[in-house]
Amino acid sequence: MSGSRPPFTLYLRLVSAAGIAVLIGLAIAGTGDFGYEDTEFWVLAALVFAGELFPIQVHGQVGEETFSTPFAFALLLVYGLPEVVVVQVVATVVADVIRRRPADRIVFNASQLAISWLAAGLVLEAVGGTGLDNGEDLKAADLPAIALAAGVFFIVNSTLARTAEALLQDTSIVAHNKADLAFRAWSAGTLFALGLPVAVIAMHWLYLVPLLALPMAAVHRAVMQASAMEHLALHDPLTGLPNRALLLQVTERALRNGNGVNGLALLVIDLDRFRDVNDTLGREQGDSVLKEVAARLARSVRATDMVARVEADRFGVLLPTLARSGDAAIAADNLLAELSQQMDVAGAALSVDATVGIACAPEHAQSADLLLQRAEAAMYRAKRAQSRREYFSLDIEDEAPRRLILVTALKRAIDTRSITMHYQPKLDLTHRRVIGVEALARWTDEVVGPVLPATFVPLAERTGLAEPLTELALESAATDCRRWLNDGFYIPIAVNVPARVLLDPSFPDLVEAKRRTFGLDEGALEIEITESTLMGDHDQARIALTRLREIGVRTSIDDFGTGYSSLSYLRELPVHALKIDRSFITHLIDEPESEAIVRSIIELARNLRLETVAEGVEDERVCERLVKLGCDYAQGFALARPMAADAMRGWLRARVTVD
Repeated sequence: MSGSRPPFTLYLRLVSAAGIAVLIGLAIAGTGDFGYEDTEFWVLAALVFAGELFPIQVHGQVGEETFSTPFAFALLLVYGLPEVVVVQVVATVVADVIRRRPADRIVFNASQLAISWLAAGLVLEAVGGTGLDNGEDLKAADLPAIALAAGVFFIVNSTLARTAEALLQDTSIVAHNKADLAFRAWSAGTLFALGLPVAVIAMHWLYLVPLLALPMAAVHRAVMQASAMEHLALHDPLTGLPNRALLLQVTERALRNGNGVNGLALLVIDLDRFRDVNDTLGREQGDSVLKEVAARLARSVRATDMVARVEADRFGVLLPTLARSGDAAIAADNLLAELSQQMDVAGAALSVDATVGIACAPEHAQSADLLLQRAEAAMYRAKRAQSRREYFSLDIEDEAPRRLILVTALKRAIDTRSITMHYQPKLDLTHRRVIGVEALARWTDEVVGPVLPATFVPLAERTGLAEPLTELALESAATDCRRWLNDGFYIPIAVNVPARVLLDPSFPDLVEAKRRTFGLDEGALEIEITESTLMGDHDQARIALTRLREIGVRTSIDDFGTGYSSLSYLRELPVHALKIDRSFITHLIDEPESEAIVRSIIELARNLRLETVAEGVEDERVCERLVKLGCDYAQGFALARPMAADAMRGWLRARVTVD
């Protein structure tokens, strides 16, 4: 799967050679007439270095944005071409060496910038230049030449970099250069626009130039924080790999940018009997196995491929360029061979087995969602057949009758009220006082047997049964809440509501009707929604939540931190609490990154005047740490397991004092 890339390698060498030629030519021509005591030059040069040392990564782009551009542009305007090329190249090389980048990339980056500044400088001189390099003041007549030089730099620099990326990824050069062009042009234009005031201020009030770095530093910090939050939303916190959402984004982009010559394949890799590892060695060692699996997969693919953690013990591998669909099977075999190599965990020698499902585009699907779905279907077929890998085929969809049986059974279970609710208490962390419970649906069918919520809840949402299932959950919750109230326990019950149901204009009326039917107070029933609910119809979601608030229903955002909701939109939502996802709470003690995320969410909630609930608390030490971080409430096995309604009554009698 490694393969050579002659076009990319040749392009790298040509650009590097051209850049070196530029440097040699400038060296022969001379490097300017500034002196060692020219303070203005050294201040600008120092700021160029600072800008190169602290870049920002913008999501969706391979390269980085730096804040060296305004100061380098000021050098070009005030001193000239040789000076800016020398400073920019030296600063870039030093920054790349510090980051330990490969030598060929260091040379390419330096050459790319040397060529770009040469083009900008030559254009500036060709159109008459400015008087800034002679100590004259800036004139309005200078602005067109300056704007033209900035535009040339952007075009040359962007084209050189994006062409290299396209050749590396084996995608269309034209399409890749056009992608996000408006955004990139706007960002570059903003940075170049700052170069003018930097140059003017440096000439007349040099002592003020460092002050210009302060607002840039503030912008840099804000962008870095936004990038960090975006990274958290699109990556798995345990392995550091891209998550399902990012895998789908990149796959969709690869499908759009395909040049029609090469195919694309998506592999779904599911570890076999991984639950045995957790049960035998414990969750901590199980996590170590997942990290090692992630590392092995990542080093076994090409630079253009992507490895992602789709969920739990399941990984996805995107192969964006394949000469033949059969190459996907070769890749799958290589990955399986790598995983089968012995690994040592907690003193035990393990060999990890896995099953792979393969779906190819355009043969099997032409959208990312369907491609992943069919790769997963192929993986399940392979597991049933006890084969190591399977391609998707249309006959797999003939298994739909089994799903129809499950849908029929689910509809019957809803009609006969065979689905029951278990309840997990939520406790005030400081006083360990019960402040409410979460209703969790449970279903055991007479024919099918036990069916997990992860199976029947999505099935209900896909088959139009979400509304009656939610109504059943509300009815059961209201019934049990009334029974507990009759025993003297006022315990609000939270019910999980899918997006489709929440956005139904009649849903608030349904909640109010259930509350009134059982004679409950306004706050007796609560609603929990997931972050993904907020990614759809924002306006309708806000209207629904506002209506629920008006009738006294509290709402919480469940699994917060795993979706990608807009923080600015979150500020406008009439919700009451954020429930921090268990994936962050599980590793709160032993992973500083998870603690940083939890602390940020708690601080965010506090600033928005929202309460916080930690999910999946399984350790008393986690409780203590959450108290120190300022978390309000928690739920999890360390506090209480989910239990049936009657068991919940007994639990309340043993722990709650009735006034």
